[in-house]
Amino acid sequence: MKKCLLLVTLFYVFNNLLLGASFNVDSAFNSANKEYINENYNEAVRQYEALLGQGFESTELYYNLGNAYFKLTNYPKSILNYERAQLHDPRNDNIKFNLAKAQIYIIDQIEEIPEIIITKWLRLAIAWFWSDTWALMSVVSFLICLAGFLLYFLILKISFRRTGFYIGILFLILSVFTFIMAFKARSILVNSSGAIVMTPTVTVKGSPSQTSTDLFIVHEGAKVFILEELNEWFEIKLSDGKQGWLLKSDVEPI
Repeated sequence: MKKCLLLVTLFYVFNNLLLGASFNVDSAFNSANKEYINENYNEAVRQYEALLGQGFESTELYYNLGNAYFKLTNYPKSILNYERAQLHDPRNDNIKFNLAKAQIYIIDQIEEIPEIIITKWLRLAIAWFWSDTWALMSVVSFLICLAGFLLYFLILKISFRRTGFYIGILFLILSVFTFIMAFKARSILVNSSGAIVMTPTVTVKGSPSQTSTDLFIVHEGAKVFILEELNEWFEIKLSDGKQGWLLKSDVEPI
């Protein structure tokens, strides 16, 4: 009886802690939003960044922070946070629009190499749902697959067994497919290789050394893709195919 009371007590304490944390986050987020509405953009940025510093993140938090930086004409930081918001919600049209608007104000307008059509379709398919949605679809498909095979093994009637077998095979394939899509979607979110240049002007080098050959110049706000990491250097690639090395301190990963 004492153990039962202890478990119940611990449950309520834990539950209250979670509710309290959620309330504090909502309260802090609403406070930052109020500062933004009142056009106190520096204070709004400070409060949004404080939430991120505590480990909280969401599409709305990154999006609103991007908006606040945009109002302060800090376009590199604005682009960085729009990109982070887009990782969480790739189909959000408001994020796409504001990101494109912020990119107008940066110097480097880099042309992208056209994607292979299959790669583009795959990327769009992955972005169609969040990773959690793909994972849920995978679990549901697997449960239906199990039900189909149980029907095959437990029912004596041939027509039912055949139906169960086909259902099992179909939903097994669907479960594997949606699991792969969930994994890919999660990998894009967690292992993003993109970064935004934060230094006004950066000379990209041919090797990870200050004395190496100068290749080309990029400016703040430009998006690069990190290929490799070596000490204080990143090997990067632009969307137009150019590659080189720059200091980690010159960029901020998405």
